[in-house]
Amino acid sequence: MAYHTFTWLMWLAAAAYLALANQQPLQAVVLILAVGSVFTVASRRNPSGQSWSAFLRFGVWAWLLALAFNLLFSHAGNSVLLTLPRSWPLIGGPLTLEALLFGLASGANLFAVLLVFATFNLVIDAHRLLRWIPAGLYQAGLVISIALSFVPQMVSGLAEIREAQRIRGHRFRGLRDLIPLFVPLITTALERSLTLAESIEARGFGGVLKGEAMTAEAVTTNLLVGLMALLCGLIWQALRPSAAWVGLVMLACGVALIGLGVHLQGRGVRRTHYRRELWRARDTWVSLACLAAASLATYVRMRDPSALAYYPYPPFSPWPRFTPLLGLAALLSATPAFLWPAPSSRGDRPVAPTVQAGRRA
Repeated sequence: MAYHTFTWLMWLAAAAYLALANQQPLQAVVLILAVGSVFTVASRRNPSGQSWSAFLRFGVWAWLLALAFNLLFSHAGNSVLLTLPRSWPLIGGPLTLEALLFGLASGANLFAVLLVFATFNLVIDAHRLLRWIPAGLYQAGLVISIALSFVPQMVSGLAEIREAQRIRGHRFRGLRDLIPLFVPLITTALERSLTLAESIEARGFGGVLKGEAMTAEAVTTNLLVGLMALLCGLIWQALRPSAAWVGLVMLACGVALIGLGVHLQGRGVRRTHYRRELWRARDTWVSLACLAAASLATYVRMRDPSALAYYPYPPFSPWPRFTPLLGLAALLSATPAFLWPAPSSRGDRPVAPTVQAGRRA
């Protein structure tokens, strides 16, 4: 990988925070351009970039769908662009500029979130990412590994089936012609899932040894009691805000019990220990840029929360607002693209890991 796994995790946290907290369309466009530059550079180095490009095309269609849905079904606003007959159910009435702008803003925010996570899935190594998951959460690690490989496998399988159908002379002219495409795709997905389930069962995944039965019961008890403490703490803070410290104590106890349960579960899990990743100077610069971006966004949000909100309907102004500090924070998300090593650099060459058996993570 071009960067350390922890560097990509910091980049994901900063970029996702900007994409989820912001609702202003202009700042969302800046973030899309910044993250898009990272996606473009990464797709040139990674052969699976085509798979995630298809996923982003789906995001563009979702953007257009959000725009059309908001324009046709929301009739609020003062700037009327067009009036449909009111006899038409649901969509009948005025089509306003405010509804158009709000649909564009909602679609931009949705596409920004999809682009951030698509870029992260493209650049991250799933095997190295799983090393950062605590040993007690090995089941969650399995789910994450399956989720990260789902979209590339589905897109690659779709391309293979489509090519095979074309060789047989099948032409896609309408929706009915898609049946010979999706039926083999579903069958292939079921076969892969059955193969994965059989391999997991053959390796004894999730099995509990006789000597670890008491530990498994203690883990389950701690997790259940911890979740109940978290629920009681949230309910207490909502119903008794005058005595919020009691709810905070319950929340702290719940977090401690859950952490203890994860720790006890991790004691019975043995892992192989791989060679450590190298932390380079470019990782330091990208991490600092991510910290600066998150700090700028947090500062603006605490000082002026309206800088991240967007609501074009009356009595507010329909025109979007742009905050230079948030624009700078979004531009800092493009730092990995500018510091990306050359293809001949040693940082992009895969290094064969050495395994030392018997150690715990």
